[in-house]
Amino acid sequence: MRRVLDSAAMKRITMLVIGVAAAMLLMSTSLTAQPDSNRLVFVDSQALIAAHPSGVAATELRAQAQTEVNEIRQQLETMQRRAQAGEQLTNEETERFNILVTTLESVQARYQADIAAAAGPAIEAVNAAIRDISVEQGYGIVFDIGAAADSGLVVYAADGLDITDAVMTRLGN
Repeated sequence: MRRVLDSAAMKRITMLVIGVAAAMLLMSTSLTAQPDSNRLVFVDSQALIAAHPSGVAATELRAQAQTEVNEIRQQLETMQRRAQAGEQLTNEETERFNILVTTLESVQARYQADIAAAAGPAIEAVNAAIRDISVEQGYGIVFDIGAAADSGLVVYAADGLDITDAVMTRLGN
């Protein structure tokens, strides 16, 4: 016994098939448009920050700080060696020693704040470029090469996972 479908039933079946096909097409395009959150890449953020104009200023400030701090430390170490050798420091020398310790602490704190302020724009620009490229390319996780290597978290990475050059290009360097 063969059953004959009327035209209304045929239209419903046709609409159902079209609906299923459209849903499948929509799902397949939305799946390919979604970023693959399993894609892992690396970046050398320190190199990127150092190449940025604000990073260059921060590096110069860091060198200046190192010079000034080393000078104060040398004076302190000279006085400490004398005291450890059994030489009695005068009251003026003891007072000078205490002033140098206080000066060292304040100089270090001042430079630390100045370096952070100078590097801030570079850090923001690098983070924004990394974020933009990651969204565009569908990277799920971006590791910092230095931090990942130093922590032992990553012991091997295949070629082609380093996006430092792409970020450098985005920054205009």
